Amino acid sequence: MAYKRSFGNSFIEISDKAKKNIRNIEQLKSELTNHEILTYNNMVNKNFRGTLIPIDKSKGKPTNDIYFAGKEWEIKRTTPKYKKISNLMREARRKARKQGVVKENFIYEAGNYKVNDKLKQQLSLYNIRNPNNKIKNLLIFAKDKFIKIRLQKKLAEPSPPF
Repeated sequence: MAYKRSFGNSFIEISDKAKKNIRNIEQLKSELTNHEILTYNNMVNKNFRGTLIPIDKSKGKPTNDIYFAGKEWEIKRTTPKYKKISNLMREARRKARKQGVVKENFIYEAGNYKVNDKLKQQLSLYNIRNPNNKIKNLLIFAKDKFIKIRLQKKLAEPSPPF
């Protein structure tokens, strides 16, 4: 039986499996955004284990969203367009850095969108295109699995013509 809870103007369905890992569902309303809850729920339903990171209101600083695979991750969800994804990551890095917080691992949750090879290639160039907002890890969660994006350090040099 899934648990439905009101969040703003919409409802988020939290599965029984995910609900067992959440410390206090009532606190979700004030601590997390809809996309963070959706991503967490989707991950748990596909047997990926993670722990949501609560906002520390006493410090008033941003936090990452989830502890997963031995790291803290920031979750982003939008349409599968490089510009939108990179803007979200860049803005999160910029705001966090101003407050002395490190956000260097990102999970882009694609939802029901298809993630094509062109987008994966564009995302692999993120650090080259954003030298002041480099990240360490980028995962795409799509179609019930994670896709690791290999972030390039420099542009590949063209092969000699001979």
